[in-house]
Amino acid sequence: MNERARQLIEDLKLSPHPEGGFYRETFRSGLRLAAQALPHSYGGERAAVTAILFLLPTGARSATHRVRSDEVWMHHQGDPVRLEIEGGVEVLLGQDREQQFQATVPGGRWQAAECLPGRAGYALVGCVVAPGFEFLDFELG
Repeated sequence: MNERARQLIEDLKLSPHPEGGFYRETFRSGLRLAAQALPHSYGGERAAVTAILFLLPTGARSATHRVRSDEVWMHHQGDPVRLEIEGGVEVLLGQDREQQFQATVPGGRWQAAECLPGRAGYALVGCVVAPGFEFLDFELG
């Protein structure tokens, strides 16, 4: 991991994520969705939306995982990220013309992300989950 990635982890107060990479929750809505308003599989109420910052060093790959809710990935800076989504979908997140600034992973789909080699040595993305993320809704492959 290069010095810039280390500095971002420190400056942004990121912690290791169970799937790999580093993260910090930046927003958790105070608006709560009642259990009766959600599919039975949630088993309880949830925040309406949550958001995190997520950093992957170049060459790092998140473990295959799934989240019960829809997840929007947004590329903020650094190297491109290959986002693989169950069903053979592959999205290249990044800032260049042939890349996408954001992509959505439908709830319940397996996914994995990899920071591709580039000049920055890392990728910094944001992930927004609705209904809001809880580790109860997270499954490693």
